[in-house]
Amino acid sequence: MSGAARGTGLKVALGLVVACLAAGTAHAERKMYSYDPVSADAKRLTGAGLTVLFDKKLTSTRVQKVIATGVKVQGRVTDGREKDLGPGGLKTVQGADPDLSLYEIDPKYEQGRIFIRAFCPGSTRLWLSFSRLAVYRDLRVQAFGDDPKGGPARLCGTLDFSYRGEWKLPGGNLPDPMEDWTGGNGPG
Repeated sequence: MSGAARGTGLKVALGLVVACLAAGTAHAERKMYSYDPVSADAKRLTGAGLTVLFDKKLTSTRVQKVIATGVKVQGRVTDGREKDLGPGGLKTVQGADPDLSLYEIDPKYEQGRIFIRAFCPGSTRLWLSFSRLAVYRDLRVQAFGDDPKGGPARLCGTLDFSYRGEWKLPGGNLPDPMEDWTGGNGPG
């Protein structure tokens, strides 16, 4: 084999290794963290706390569901669009932290409407912004509701939580967080 052919073969092999590594890092890992309420809003709105189901990739995180830890209430989230909050998005909502990730509770799935009524009474839409989700890191969630009279969104609450623990999810199957599949061995 000539030196040029060997060099080409080596480049192809290296390219395949890099492609395999990139594919592995792009795969999302599903995680579930629970948090205890710290702030008055968090205690009032969630009682025993909040559990967040999310997909974590190497460079991004995508929240899937929020679950009230102590009661059987969960809501599916979709990506939030800042323009839906009104002109200027989060930057113009008084008291909002514009550096948090924005999601919207989907009122059509699970108990989405219950979350909307509880977090922002009178609103028909609810957006939640999350600080970074990480092991042993506390969490801040801000709740925003639409103005039923057509004005811009308003801040309904700032909820601060302390990290409680990570749920160990069974391999390949997503647990139903409304069932006690842990046998009493939940987060902690």
